[in-house]
Amino acid sequence: MEIQRIDSYTDPRFPKEVLYQHGAFLVNGAPWTFRVISDHEAEVAGEGLNRETLAEAAEDFRFYAEHITTFYNEAGDRLLELLPVERREVEIDLLQPSQFSVDREKCAAVGHFIHTAADIVVPVTRLEDGSLCVMDGHTRLYEAWRRGISTAMVFDVPGWKELTAFVIEARRRGIYHVRDMALYSPREQKEKWHDWCDAFFAARQEAE
Repeated sequence: MEIQRIDSYTDPRFPKEVLYQHGAFLVNGAPWTFRVISDHEAEVAGEGLNRETLAEAAEDFRFYAEHITTFYNEAGDRLLELLPVERREVEIDLLQPSQFSVDREKCAAVGHFIHTAADIVVPVTRLEDGSLCVMDGHTRLYEAWRRGISTAMVFDVPGWKELTAFVIEARRRGIYHVRDMALYSPREQKEKWHDWCDAFFAARQEAE
């Protein structure tokens, strides 16, 4: 089964709400929507949707939203239920970013569904110094901080091998808290963050 995630916020094939949640996918070329309806549930719609096809498509969706574990169709039938992901509430100010900046356009998009701490569920890992490091969801955390939300829900995941280098570079730039990250336009974010990542991994590959 061919599965493609849609990153645009303006694709006319999908509702805005789904695009803002990054729940738009093409499955064998047909639009599928994953609409998050709670901190662990999503409603799914798409051509050829059944328990078998959903099980495969949900793996791709959960790569970005591991905390979503229960899936329904539009009629309210539960098609898939996985083991729940244990999460806990922490102060946003205690989280160490592994990213240097966020995209202003993406902040505006996630702002459509961020209202309380329960709307922000992000993966973290424990560093050797004991601090909690954000693995994904920097934009949601930054927008929550801008809105005066002081806590978020987190769940634990393993770190990846380059994480230490990213944290060292973040701290070298004075980034110890979510509030320390820069806010850029999409063009600036590409130049200052995505291009930096590409150069980092290219250098690592050459060194191996």
